[in-house]
Amino acid sequence: MHKRYAATAILFCAALTPLLWRHHLRDLAEVIRTYSSFKHLEVDKYRYPPNQSEVDFTESAPFLAPNILHQIYLQEGRNSSLEKYQPARSSCEALHTSWYHMLWTDNNATTFVANNYPSILPHYKHYAQTIQRTNILRYLLLHHYGGVYLDLDVTCRTPLDDFRHLPWLTPAAHPAGINNAFILTKPRHPFLNELIAKISSRDLRWGLPYVENMLSTGCMFITNAWMSYMRHNHEHAWDDKAFVLADEHGGLEGQMLRGKVVTPVFEHGGASSWHSWDAGLIFFVGKHAGLLLGLLGAALVAMGAALVVWGFRRRALRHRRGSQDFEKQQVG
Repeated sequence: MHKRYAATAILFCAALTPLLWRHHLRDLAEVIRTYSSFKHLEVDKYRYPPNQSEVDFTESAPFLAPNILHQIYLQEGRNSSLEKYQPARSSCEALHTSWYHMLWTDNNATTFVANNYPSILPHYKHYAQTIQRTNILRYLLLHHYGGVYLDLDVTCRTPLDDFRHLPWLTPAAHPAGINNAFILTKPRHPFLNELIAKISSRDLRWGLPYVENMLSTGCMFITNAWMSYMRHNHEHAWDDKAFVLADEHGGLEGQMLRGKVVTPVFEHGGASSWHSWDAGLIFFVGKHAGLLLGLLGAALVAMGAALVVWGFRRRALRHRRGSQDFEKQQVG
């Protein structure tokens, strides 16, 4: 009877698990789809340095993105200093003297969210990591004001006025999607409308800090939403396009803000101060995936061989016992 109850409980839990984890499975399925389909996606690229026709168009096109530069520094009790980012910030201020420079801190960020996005405020407060609030805040600021968002460790190498005629611009990410360290946009871009609509349903606990941030607010969150936006609405009007920064040949790699790197537009410090313990483990697995798969394969082969040997030995032992029993019966 107890075995029957145990089996029933196991079957019930097995049936219930997909329901309890359906949102997590949905997000993982989106990641798989992103990685498998990104290379086949039609991407709206903006080439920089531009060719002459693009220069002529830029000079005559109206500005869509306002001249506002947003940066975020949420300390939230951490023992960190804004001073270490001052050289990078000064480089951007020097190239954009006519721009509005808005620094968002613990003092004004929560008030902004509460006043303008009250339905997002519970999620904003609920996040376990400061980087999650930083990510969501940048999307809300850009949706409300438009302009440019830059990470604090990004040094400007060229004025960004040449990009302001674009409705949206961001670098690509490795190995797929887009990066959120630099975003230029017009206010209330339709992609940001869709992105903000997904915030509440992606507020999930994963148990791994790096994974939780990436999927709930970070680069995989914005990438999965962008992939959906591009797949379902590729034939956008100009004002609704979402451009990805490319080099003069259309390549995406040279403009990526990936780690510590210098691109034609920026220098990225690659601070990644938010990376947690699981990030190193994930990067190690990704870097040594071939070796680890080889070791796993070798271990499985060794286990298989051991099982085969064990099976032969059990069969031989049974045969020996059978022979001994038969001999005893004959003697008896």
